[in-house]
Amino acid sequence: MIGKTLSVATGTLLALSAVLPAQTRQAERASVQAERAAARGAAGRGGNQQALAIQVRQAFAGVVRRKLNLNDDQARQLQATQQRFQQQRNDVQRSEKAARLGLKAAMEDSTVAPDQTKIGQYMDQLVQAQHRRADILEAEQRELSGYLTPLQRAQYQALHEQLNKRIQQMQQMQQLQQKAAPAGPVPTP
Repeated sequence: MIGKTLSVATGTLLALSAVLPAQTRQAERASVQAERAAARGAAGRGGNQQALAIQVRQAFAGVVRRKLNLNDDQARQLQATQQRFQQQRNDVQRSEKAARLGLKAAMEDSTVAPDQTKIGQYMDQLVQAQHRRADILEAEQRELSGYLTPLQRAQYQALHEQLNKRIQQMQQMQQLQQKAAPAGPVPTP
């Protein structure tokens, strides 16, 4: 698990560099290398997930601050907004995952006839999760408009989408690699 988390976090840090303009990437290389070294040290201490999450957030905040040319006050406000709304998104994601797992189990249970009521409830929960996501986005944008220009908001949204897309690609690649890996230890000659 530590290796998987470290791999995803390292990939996330690399994804951050992918959303940077070329002239900024050189300035980021040193900090990314330092963050990787710190991540490896944190992984060895068992506190890797929290440490890596903090490093990814810090690296992304630095990218956003430079790309959007934020002043100190805007950067502080954005960090507070990100934390508040990310917590809400995480809550929605957890409840959606629970609903998906419940739906899958209800649909795959071959010992009894499918419980239509339960399946309907899970479907309703999934739809509600989508509505909550839209509500969160709307509230976040409303708050961001209090201290960011429309251009900065659009740039921030684009950076966030690029990062999320890159993270998803890396997670998919990692899953494919895990499926292709041999099941047992590789014999040494």
